[in-house]
Amino acid sequence: MAAKDFSDIPYFLVGALVAVEEEVMKAADRLVDKGKSLTPEGRKKTASAKKGLVSRGDDFSMVVARTVQRVLENAGIVTRDDLGDVQRRVDALERKLSRPAKKPAKKPAAKKKSAAGKKGAAKKKAAKKPAGPPQ
Repeated sequence: MAAKDFSDIPYFLVGALVAVEEEVMKAADRLVDKGKSLTPEGRKKTASAKKGLVSRGDDFSMVVARTVQRVLENAGIVTRDDLGDVQRRVDALERKLSRPAKKPAKKPAAKKKSAAGKKGAAKKKAAKKPAGPPQ
């Protein structure tokens, strides 16, 4: 440390007093602020500040959510909303398929030929032989 002239001592003392005074004032201000925060007015101010921070946080999270959604859409990545849409469509199809299907009207049964009728037609065909040259 360089040797100081004794003429600087009064400035040193004044500077020390100012520094101590500043620290005391800072400490006093902190104590006053703490005391105010315990009073009803201080609580109101604190509550309004908290509400402001919460609303700003909500706004920020909404902006982030929208940005993320845009990035996912631009990248072609499936989102929760896309999956929800697909699930709703599948549910609708399952409900549609689980309903009993309407049965078509019955056609009248075709008349069956009797066995005797079939045999008679076969005999007639066999009985007729083509006329050929005489022998």
